[in-house]
This record gives sequence, structure tokens and C-alpha cells, in this order.
Amino acid sequence: MALPDSSPLITTVIPTYRRPKLLRRAIKSVLAQTYPHFQVCIYDNASGDETEAVVREMSAEDPRIRYHRHPENIGGFKNFVYGMERVETPFFSLLSDDDVLLPEFFQKAIDGFGKHPEAMLSGLATIHMDDGGQVWSVSLHDWQEGFYAPPEGLLAMLKYRHPDWTGILFRRDVLHKVGFLDEETNEPADLDFELRIAARWPIVISREPGAILVLHRDSVTSSVRLDSLWPAWQKIIRNLMEDENISLDVRAHARDSLLRFFRRHYFALGGLAFVVNKDWRQAEQAAAILRDSYHRPAQALLLRGLSWVSRKVPPAYWLMSGLNALRKSLRSFKKPLILSRYAGYASLLDLAN
Repeated sequence: MALPDSSPLITTVIPTYRRPKLLRRAIKSVLAQTYPHFQVCIYDNASGDETEAVVREMSAEDPRIRYHRHPENIGGFKNFVYGMERVETPFFSLLSDDDVLLPEFFQKAIDGFGKHPEAMLSGLATIHMDDGGQVWSVSLHDWQEGFYAPPEGLLAMLKYRHPDWTGILFRRDVLHKVGFLDEETNEPADLDFELRIAARWPIVISREPGAILVLHRDSVTSSVRLDSLWPAWQKIIRNLMEDENISLDVRAHARDSLLRFFRRHYFALGGLAFVVNKDWRQAEQAAAILRDSYHRPAQALLLRGLSWVSRKVPPAYWLMSGLNALRKSLRSFKKPLILSRYAGYASLLDLAN
């Protein structure tokens, strides 16, 4: 393959740990980009398996691949930050080792920057697909394409959900203007990072698909860990509330929106999912959050009651399981439409072969 002589303009950061086959697929998806001016930087979290051999083999054929192996495992979060701190190109993207870029992602994202050079991120839609090729959802479905001046991008993220960073190309300047990931935000650090950007800087959005976020089948229905997620969510809210560059009314709206989203998304039907999963500790924690943070003592009492009845009366547990299954089926009502439009992209999951 003829390689360009010009210096790379884009760096794709891929942190990895013991997923050599999936990593090969992720790297191949970057190398397949129609836009050629990039490099791929792999940060191996001391895998100790064939990961290094896989990357060395691929880099021997394409010098745009760079490899670094940590002498010891520094943790997944710090590995992402480590890669971001070493970006030197004008643009960068972040790719998990089990996800995939679509071939025109770089070109379409760069086109967005070309139309709106003041933007700090150029986002494309991300297809949420399990490893069997079933499409579950697509991000940015409800967004309007185009330019968002601050704080309009923030308000859109709060209303329609944020873009997945798998499908985002960032300007490197954003790291100096906004900073890096906040470790206290833990799992939703991507949301925090994007909200802080969109609150103060312009963004540009395209609804064209640019990436696939792969949902592993055992994680699609996994339960939320409130003991880590709730403190992280509170830190996201504090980060926005303490930013005096954002107007008071926007900060208040952001706080209220994030609190509503958390309760609606993670406490579906008053925390019924925790009861159905027989996660009694989580159900108790959810009840405490409803009582202390949302000032809903009646809902907290009801959740505790449902938890107690489910443990003592099996038919009641079966009834609640049925209600939870009905809730899930209603949420997936639009899935056939999504499948018909995006199912063809499943072939890209075979890049590892």
C-alpha cells in the first residue's frame, strides 16, 4: 500500500488489554479509512499475551501503527488518559479495542471541521451492535445535523443524549481548553468530557454513521453498579455547576436534566430491574438515593416493599419479572426499523478474519 509522505493529521488512540483478535479488527478498521493522513497509537496495558506480536506484525506492514507497552497494568481509565496526553497531531479520536470505525469516518469528520473550523469536536452517529450483528440502537437519531454554538450543544446532549466518542473526532486544542478526563467521573467520563466541551465551545454534528460500538451479549442486560455510578454522576453535575463560564440558568437546567435522566434511565419503574435481578443491595441503595437525593420517600418505601415481597413471595417475583420484560419489549418497539437500515454494517465485524 502506498503511504502518504505528509505528516499525520489525526491520531487514533487505542488502549488495549488482552484482546488481540479484537484489537486486530479495530486496527484494521482504522487502516481502512479513505482519509489517509493518520497514525494509530496502541497502548498495551501489560497484556502479557500475543497482543504485542499482533501489533508488531501489523506495524511491519504499515508504519502508521505505533505501539507502547506499559511495564505494568495502570488501569483502563489511566490508559485512556495516557494516550490522550501523548497526542501531538491536530486531531484525535478514541477507539476501544473491541469497537470499529466505518471507512469514511475520518473523511466525514474532517469535512465537518472544514465547514466549521471553530468547532472543537466533529461527531458522527455510532451504531450500537452486539457481537452477533444485532443492532440495538443508533446515536444521534433525534439530533439535527449542523453547527451548535455554545451552550446549544450542551442543551442538545441533555435532551437527546450525547454522541458516543467512538464516533467523534476531537481537535487537540480541546485538551488545553477543557482538560483531560476526570477520574472521579469513572464510567461516564466520556459524557462528562463532552458536556464540558459543548458547554463552552462549538461542535458540529452529522447523522451519518461513523463507527460501531460493540455490545457484548453478556453486557447488554447487565445491571448498573450504583455504588460507583451515582458518585460519578454527582461529580458530573458538580463539574458543570462549578463552571462560572456557564450561565446560572443553563447550569440549573443541566443539573435538573441530569438528575431526571439518571432516575428515568437507571431507576426504571422505580428500581424494578434491581429486584428482578435479585440484587437486593442495589435495590436498597436505589431506595436510599430516591429518599435522600430525590426527596421521594414514598417511592423509596415502595421499592423496599417490592424487594421484601419478592424475596418472600415467589409469585410476586414472577409478576415483577413479567412487568420488566414488558418494559423492555416496549423500549425495543422501534428496533425493526433500526435493523432494516443499519444491519448491513454487521459485515464490518468480520475484519478480524
